[in-house]
Amino acid sequence: MLLKTEKEDIQTSNNIIMDNIPFPIWIKNLDGKLIATNKAFKHIYNFRNNEDISVINNKCLECSNNDICNEDFKSVIMTKEPKNFEVCINGKFSQCYVTPYINEYEEIIGVMGMLIDITPLKEEQSKLEERENILRTIIDTLPQYIFYKDRDSKYIGYNKKWKEHYDALGIGSMIGKNDIETQTVSEEVARGFMEEDKAIIESKKMKVVERRINGQGGREIIEETIKVPVIDEQGQVWWIVGISSDVTEKTELKEKLMKLSFTDSLTGVYNRACFEEKKEELNNIEHLPIGVIMGDVNGLKVINDTFGHLEWDRLLKEMAKILKSVTREEDFIFRWGGDEFVILIPNCDEQKCEEVISKIIDECEKGDFNLIDMSISLGSSIKNCLGEDIYTNLQEAEEKLYRQKLLNSKSVRNSIIFSLNKSLQEKNLETEQHTQRLTNYAIKIGKRLGFTTAQLDELGLVTKLHDIGKIGISEEILLKKGKLTEDEFNIIKSHTEKGYRILQTSSELSHVAIGILAHHERYDGKGYPLGLRGEEIPIMARIVNIVDSYDAMTNDRGYNIVKNKEDAIKEMMYCRGTQFDPKITDIFIDIISKEK
Repeated sequence: MLLKTEKEDIQTSNNIIMDNIPFPIWIKNLDGKLIATNKAFKHIYNFRNNEDISVINNKCLECSNNDICNEDFKSVIMTKEPKNFEVCINGKFSQCYVTPYINEYEEIIGVMGMLIDITPLKEEQSKLEERENILRTIIDTLPQYIFYKDRDSKYIGYNKKWKEHYDALGIGSMIGKNDIETQTVSEEVARGFMEEDKAIIESKKMKVVERRINGQGGREIIEETIKVPVIDEQGQVWWIVGISSDVTEKTELKEKLMKLSFTDSLTGVYNRACFEEKKEELNNIEHLPIGVIMGDVNGLKVINDTFGHLEWDRLLKEMAKILKSVTREEDFIFRWGGDEFVILIPNCDEQKCEEVISKIIDECEKGDFNLIDMSISLGSSIKNCLGEDIYTNLQEAEEKLYRQKLLNSKSVRNSIIFSLNKSLQEKNLETEQHTQRLTNYAIKIGKRLGFTTAQLDELGLVTKLHDIGKIGISEEILLKKGKLTEDEFNIIKSHTEKGYRILQTSSELSHVAIGILAHHERYDGKGYPLGLRGEEIPIMARIVNIVDSYDAMTNDRGYNIVKNKEDAIKEMMYCRGTQFDPKITDIFIDIISKEK
């Protein structure tokens, strides 16, 4: 057995060891009384180092910070298992470790405890939690749906937006479940999601997926999901972060802009830029053969020169409607140029192509464009093999088109001119009787002057078509009762130039255009639009000026005082040599004087 001095030496040695340990340490007996403490323990309770252990026990009982002293250690004694927990002493956090105090006979004679200051760790943890709370708040505030998955494609978290969405659908917590287990989508779709996750983990690359799904209320939405791998410093994928957004509005706007960029804004058919994409789309075996039709609208220049761009636009729109009405949904119509259209028809042979062309011509004849008869020159070609360049077919169709246009040009142009003249009569801008009277007078004058048959024909055309330019002027001005304003009169005067431009479009009628232009010139040079004088004025125009003026004086035009023949002749004599050619005036007065 150890002697007393030896025991004291051991005890002293143990006390020294305990006092040199920087963590508070204490030992309690089975009655819960302290039997030993170290300096660090005494320090946190403000005990003096030389205080007797019994005094320390009493002070611990009175101390408000007696968490350690009064802690129940029965479970440690009963289970002989260590125990640890957190305590707060004097505002500082410590981790308390309690373990059974066993003698050399393996008997529990008490408990021994130790405190480790974890205040810095707690402060750091608090800061981390604060940062996490801020991050969580930010993530929850974002309008996108955000989720996190582990390497097994199981959900480990999501933001408030995601939770609210699935709560509304009656789906509970998804934590710890994969897409199949959540039953939010069909099993097939869910497996697709998980395959995407697997590919991302293996490739360590982001993936963007767009899909159409049913949203709340059964409304179909377009969802875009961006999945990003979270990679640690060792290059290993920890988990996957996903961000899903409703891009329905953005996608629809994009599609709308794409459609606008490929659509002719005037006619609503595809534009030439779209042709490049569609020709590639159609260039596969299932669409062969492809019919290629090119069309050139007749009469646009006449309409533009006569009525301006608005009517030019209207004629193009009407033609586009006709082309749409005779083609199928799977066919493509393109505005190729100013007055040209191209049609691509999948699975179309020559016979079918001709049928389409015939339908277009028939519909043009039925057209209700009120200014001229609608017509379009057409040519076609068939693309039979993939290697054939479609531009070769376009060239062939264009050549056929212009051959047809050349053959039909005379009849087409002249029908346009005379349909315009007919429109003048239908709108009460000119009467057939007025035209007939002027033509009769003009021909009589021409015969007196010794005109040839060809000259008399030309004179008849100039007389009949002299006011054709009025078709491009508002009826409100032309039929106005009373005096015209200066601006209105200037618009009226423009009919000579309009008529000139119309006649210039027809090679067969262009030789009479100058007579149309000059029929309001005066012999004294004070007329319009060129201010020509005397013999500078074409003789046809001088004749028309005289007979038209006489007819205006002797017939009601809505803005004049009607004169009888005698008063009209006096007016003609008065204007002889100023407004009218003297020689032609004398001939005309002689002619009308002899009339009953």
